[in-house]
Amino acid sequence: MEVREARAEDIPLVAAWTKDTFDWGDYVADRIPVWLDEPESHTLVCVEGDDVIGIANTVMLSPGEAWLEGARVHPDHRRRGIGSLMNRAGLDWAASQGARVARLATEEENTGARRQVESMGYRHTSTWAYAELAPMQRSPLAATGLQPAPSADIDAAWMSWISGDLSRTGREMIALGWRWRTATPDDLRTAVSEQRFWQSPSGWVILAQTERTVATSGWLATTPDAAPDLLEDIITTARETGLEEVSLRVPWTPWMVEALARVGADSEPIRVYSIRP
Repeated sequence: MEVREARAEDIPLVAAWTKDTFDWGDYVADRIPVWLDEPESHTLVCVEGDDVIGIANTVMLSPGEAWLEGARVHPDHRRRGIGSLMNRAGLDWAASQGARVARLATEEENTGARRQVESMGYRHTSTWAYAELAPMQRSPLAATGLQPAPSADIDAAWMSWISGDLSRTGREMIALGWRWRTATPDDLRTAVSEQRFWQSPSGWVILAQTERTVATSGWLATTPDAAPDLLEDIITTARETGLEEVSLRVPWTPWMVEALARVGADSEPIRVYSIRP
């Protein structure tokens, strides 16, 4: 049994035993080509003879921050330490790239994954709420809606966020899809330049359209009193632009979870773990 860098010819081998990982299938086989083409990523497989029995990806999200993702082990080869072996290899690579911290995420209900990473020394550092808004399934309300935020708003939005509950609870991180790293004011500047930075009287949000009818957000700045109105503003703008779904990843605070419930969204807790490579 050995760990080596993944190759394109490994993709169908991994696809064969990951297609039933979840009720809906799995994304890993489709992501491997992206990882292999991503300069910041280091994709590893565990092999035994001619069989590929494990896969995992590590990516540098900033000069000092690594992210581990997509760890899978063949169902017939679990409980042999393969997941930990690949994780350690990913951490060694991250350390060689200058990473000072490495992180990963897992669903709170995935107790097996939690036990594994905790046994390796990972610390649970923050919990995030994953929720989906369904704009087309809600009756229109008298909400203001969102407007593009100008670059002049960056300082005010950053100060509002960095001094608030969401920043503290989320350890000053931004969610980039299913990857997390430390946020910086440059994230807001980039969002302005790419027309992904929005504002309303209730706060600010980075909102990106990822598919034709889907948008996602991993950063917003608001207050407990204003959060319900900001969510309604997001829903209003999403409905007006024909979006059928808005997925949010926000730090798990009681008032944010309550605000999500008020607009009909169930929150799924996601745990983010960290370790020094």
